[in-house]
Parts: sequence; structure tokens; C-alpha cells
Amino acid sequence: MSIDHVRRLCTRLAAGPMVCAAIAACGRSDSGGAVSGQQRHSLVVRHATVFDTRTATTLSDRAIVMWGDRIERVVPDSAFRPLRDAEEIDARGRLVTPGLIDVHHHASYAFPDSITPGGGAVSKLIMRSDSIAAYRARWAAMYLPHGVTAVREVGGDDRYLDLVRAWSLPSPDAPDFIASGGAIVSHEEGRIPYTGHAVVKDSADAARLVRRYHQGGLRDIKLYWRLREPDYVGAFVESRRLGMHVTTHVDFGVMPMRRAIELGVRHFEHAHTVGIQAMGSDEVQRAWAHTREELGADLPAGFYWGVLEHFNMLGANDARVSALISELARSGATVTPTLHIFAQRLGLAPFASQSSGTFDRSDAWTPAQRERARRGYEILASYVRRMHEAGIPLAVGTDWLDAGRAVLSEMIMLHRAGIPMRDVLVMATRGGGRVLERESDYGVLEPGRKAQLVIFDRNPLDDPQAVLAGKTVIKDGVIVRD
Repeated sequence: MSIDHVRRLCTRLAAGPMVCAAIAACGRSDSGGAVSGQQRHSLVVRHATVFDTRTATTLSDRAIVMWGDRIERVVPDSAFRPLRDAEEIDARGRLVTPGLIDVHHHASYAFPDSITPGGGAVSKLIMRSDSIAAYRARWAAMYLPHGVTAVREVGGDDRYLDLVRAWSLPSPDAPDFIASGGAIVSHEEGRIPYTGHAVVKDSADAARLVRRYHQGGLRDIKLYWRLREPDYVGAFVESRRLGMHVTTHVDFGVMPMRRAIELGVRHFEHAHTVGIQAMGSDEVQRAWAHTREELGADLPAGFYWGVLEHFNMLGANDARVSALISELARSGATVTPTLHIFAQRLGLAPFASQSSGTFDRSDAWTPAQRERARRGYEILASYVRRMHEAGIPLAVGTDWLDAGRAVLSEMIMLHRAGIPMRDVLVMATRGGGRVLERESDYGVLEPGRKAQLVIFDRNPLDDPQAVLAGKTVIKDGVIVRD
């Protein structure tokens, strides 16, 4: 990145000297050189088994030629002629996929200092240029070793917009970062909002906030379930007018999912919301009443048990859920399931983060409560499989701590839900590109796409657990993990 590029970006973002210094630091590689034309070089991966995410099939013995941060061509290795001064990697027949994508991240989970009483990590970050660069290095270390090369935040603290703007400039030393500002919610009298929420007073205020985010350089917006319908419509209409990418978490009947579909919303967070949206308000209230009866006043891991209790009430063949799944499929909507956050608290996931407080202390459940929660989870997972079978594009999102490992766990849980591993690999790559509305950059190993690749030491198509094994990671044409 040239210094002129930095100055132009600082001007566009109305950034001060501190942010400009952070942007410059974050836009440089580990070697200290600017990521720009003068540092572009060729990298070639030879004898690769390429995973074609368009067809979910493999292409054997391919050469992938990269120039700078883009893929130049993918050809049969027999047709490749060595390039002068090019760096080569011999894949030795190993599976090569596009870089993995986490479409549901919160930066506060990377640096949690404390947990709010209702749940959720809170960060108290220091906005100095050296701190922003240091935070980025920690964040990158959480993701890159696991093959995750692009990440979207869907709701963050507005106080840290300087940080996310600085992180949004791509470089080989960190995943691409796509920011969205705060998750937009309506004002509620007496409620202390979560730090990652952006509160609006009415529909006009919602539209103004969207414009402010757009003017600040953001192109992605998160609409949260606490956003009442008039405010939701105001935010969504303005977002689409400006050409922004909208994702949403609608839940508990505040904004009906069918109404969001009717408006034109096409990206939905959390598979569990599909079940809850299909229920009547009286059923939802009964589920939470039973949760309070079972778990007591302090509700240890009450959110997790309560959500899964909805699925115990629905059962595995609820006609209303099936109808909503069909409606999502007809509209072309996508869903990001986020199964790991539930599976880890049930002992079903490949790993579980250490409990951070009462809100996720599932170890306080009795054996009978745990077993009931597991039955609810299996019903939820079966509906995720049906979403896939109905043709709804799914993507991988974490919404949790240890996010790099959580991406891999999410992939395994999707497979255990009954989805073929070939399709899971598509979800983690091309599916993410579709949800981000950036398919021209991500998710396919083709000329012109970003040079972000994962070379698996063991083939997850043969053994799904192999996603947890070693891997070589290439970010923007640079080997960052070998």
C-alpha cells in the first residue's frame, strides 16, 4: 500500500493521525514491506487436488498460479511451464480448497475482558495505533492457523470503529475483515443496551444511522431481533438504496421472518430462529416458563437450554417449520446455522470453550436436563439438514470465542447433522462468499479470485475429522502457515 493510498483512505474515513498510523501498520506485511505492486510475486502450488466448489468435485494434478494477491490461472500440472523466480509448493496430491470464511464474528469475542450479566463478551480496547496493530496480530493468530482467511463482523461496539476501519484494509498477515458497525436495535425504555448494539429511536433515526455507517466506509449492516418493524423497514430500505449488504437475526416474533422475506431480506443468522419464528407467542412463553422451572432463578446456561426446549416442543416434523423452510428456499434466502455454540455446551462438539459465567455454565445441568437439551439439539440439527436438502444455501459462522477452532467445529457439526462433507466444504468457502455478497473475490479457485487457499495435510473428504489436522495456509499469495 502506498503512502498516497493511506492518505486517500484517511481522508475518506475522516481519520486522524492515530488512525492513519494504525491503517499504515495494518496494511503492511510481516516483513515490513508495503503490500503493493512492488512486492508482487508469483507463487505456484503444483500437483494439487483442487476442490471445485461450483460442482463439489475434485480436479486432480492441478497447478494453481498466483500473481500478487490474485489467482492467475488453474491448469493441469502437465501443461504448466516453470516461471522464472516463482516460488513453488508441491502439494503432493493433497486437497486444496479456497480459504475458509467465518461470516458471523464479533471482535469483542477475540478480546473479552468481562461478561455481561445477560451473556456476551465485552472488550475495553485501547485505541492507539500500536494497540490496533497488536490486537490485529492476536486476532489473526486466532484464525489463520485454522485456514480462515476472511471474516465478517455482524455487530460491534461503535467506540471501536477506528479499529475495524483499520483492520478492513487487506494484507497477508491477517484475514480479510468485513465490518458492519453495531447491530441495530430499537430503543426500549429501561433497557441497558449491550455494547455491540446501536440503538435507534424510530425509522428515520434508523435510516440516519445507516447513512452514517455508509459515509464512514462500511458496506455491511446487521439488523437485530430487537428492532421493531417500522425501524427495521427504515433501516433495510435505506441500506438497499445505498447498495449495502444486509444480514439479519430476527427472533421471538418482534420482526416476523416472513415479513423480512417479503421486504427482500435474503441473509438470515442462526438456524434456531426458523423454529422459534414458526411458533406462536404463547408457545414461546411456555418454553421459557419451563426453562425457568427447570433451571431455577439464576438460569445456568439458560439461553442454550431454553432455545433447545423450543425444539423439544416443536418435535422433528412440525409442519409450520417445514413450510417456513420451503418459503426461505423459494425466496433464495441463505441461512447461517451456528450449531457449534449449542453443541459445545452439550459435549457434542470437537472442543468447548471454558465457561465464562452463569450464562453458559451448562455443567450445572442435571443429567436429565442435559439429555433433554441434547434431544432438542438433534431436532434442531435435523431441521438444518432439511434446509440443505431444500436447497437453502448455508454458510459457516461461529458467533463465539476461539473462533478459528469454532469454524472447524461448525463444519464437523454440519456434517454430523447429515450433510455430506463435500457440501460442507462448499458452505465454508463459496457459501460464505455468497452470504458476504462478494462472490467475485471469495470461495472459488478461479482466475481473478483472491489468492486465499488451504492445503489440507489429510483429506476431509476421506475423514471429516481431518479438518482439525495440519494445513498449509496461503493468504493473498503469501504462505502464512506451513
